[in-house]
Amino acid sequence: MKQRFFVDARNFVGARYSVILLKLVFILTFSGQSISQDQTKQFHQQARELIQTAAEAMAEGNYKLVLDKAQRVAQLLPDDPRVQQRAAELLYRSGYPKESLPLFQRANELSPDRAADNWQRGIALATAGDFQQAASQFETHHKVNPDDVENSAWYFLCVAKTADIQKAEDSLIPSRGDRRPPMMSILKMLKREVKPEQVLETARSVPAAEQNSALFYAELYVGLYYDALGDSQLSQEHLKRCVQMGMDGYMADTARVYLHHRFDHADSTDGNARR
Repeated sequence: MKQRFFVDARNFVGARYSVILLKLVFILTFSGQSISQDQTKQFHQQARELIQTAAEAMAEGNYKLVLDKAQRVAQLLPDDPRVQQRAAELLYRSGYPKESLPLFQRANELSPDRAADNWQRGIALATAGDFQQAASQFETHHKVNPDDVENSAWYFLCVAKTADIQKAEDSLIPSRGDRRPPMMSILKMLKREVKPEQVLETARSVPAAEQNSALFYAELYVGLYYDALGDSQLSQEHLKRCVQMGMDGYMADTARVYLHHRFDHADSTDGNARR
């Protein structure tokens, strides 16, 4: 009986020890998860602050600060596709197309189901001179945005640069109808059905409320058309007029950045198209 008692007592002590160990493991595990969750929240808060600071710096024309903050936020959350995309857009709009490309690519890799939507990557590739990869991005984008004439125009430019103008005309991406003036006139220009000046005339003829926007897009895509044709002088003239209109938004910044990086145009960094 005594021997059996001591055996049972040892088992009892061992059982209590096991319970204590399990409780300790439980506490350490979940406290570790809590620390990890807190750290994740902290990283996301830091990311929001960095992105906000970068956006404000871009609005003020402090592009070097944008470069610093955008790259820092990309390093902070390297596996977040939204952060990578946002940082890439800020970099591009601030005049750093080459620096934006790895982040656009990372966003596509992290979120392959959204890769076709990433027309911003296509524009950055074209601006950086990688027209072949840009053409591939715009061709893919057509599948999710089939009637966007802007996509057709960028694809036209890229094919003209990688092959020739005839191939660009033959492979022109169609549109069943883009209601924004003067998009369908731009498409006709790419088909050589109307001349560039007629696109500008169409833009001037729209109602006053839409005229500035129409003229902006007319100048932008006439400028890109002349670049596709290899006429750098006329291309720069129209792109510069586009920038000088002082419009806001992504495409306004695109006009400025494309003009500067494709033609090394010093005046294009004057900030007229800053958002």
